[in-house]
Amino acid sequence: MKKLIALIVALMMVLVSVAAMAEATTLKAGTSPDFPPFESMDDANNVVGFDADLAAAISAQIGQTIVFEATSFDSIVTGVQTGLYDMGISGIYITEERQANVDFSIPYLEDSQSAIIKVDSGITDAASLAGKKIGSQTGTTGIDTAETVTTEDNVFSYTKALDAVMDLQGGKVDAVITDTPVAKRILKELNDPTLVIAEGITFDVNYYGIALPKGSTELKAKIDAAIKALQDDGTIDALVLKWNIYGENTEETADATEAAVEPTATAAQ
Repeated sequence: MKKLIALIVALMMVLVSVAAMAEATTLKAGTSPDFPPFESMDDANNVVGFDADLAAAISAQIGQTIVFEATSFDSIVTGVQTGLYDMGISGIYITEERQANVDFSIPYLEDSQSAIIKVDSGITDAASLAGKKIGSQTGTTGIDTAETVTTEDNVFSYTKALDAVMDLQGGKVDAVITDTPVAKRILKELNDPTLVIAEGITFDVNYYGIALPKGSTELKAKIDAAIKALQDDGTIDALVLKWNIYGENTEETADATEAAVEPTATAAQ
């Protein structure tokens, strides 16, 4: 009987050890898959996009699998802060406000925001947005930007940037502020000739980073080194072309690049 008990205890210890090893090789990333071209859901319910491919490339660099868990954008930083996620990868701008709650990797991409308007709106510059109704996605810096150009009671939050643009189509808001790559993707998909990006309105450059728990020095060092390697070997540039982040490459270039780049990471729902 004692030998049997000892065997059972030994087996349990092995199982616990194996489980711990499996857990150590997997990192959970919070993401909001409603922000193409950075992340969205495909027909197989997988997260796809620039950030998904980036996560797959980082996984290969660090020897740990990054698994996505879908959530709302405004809950990602809190989830990382409280330990629900090991990281947040979701087109997250690095801001001082967010840095008070989480650490960030080195920047992996930069861009700015844009204002989507109707062609006949008469909006020509940032000053002409004063007093206008502006929509943006909840929890994003688009809300903060909108509050700098119009009154706070004229800023409207939406679960998705696309929802805001649909209200713009319906005349419920006068403009939508979102990240430029997202604005370009929405306009391309809607193919609505009455909507344009306001060329006379520009905003500051922002930088995307991966949100990490405060004090996660070892993990940050690994993620930073991986991002640097992917910048140096041209992987990130290739992903920019594949997902047409800046909206400048032709369809032929995008198709050729996509064929040369490995597909996305797996999503966990």
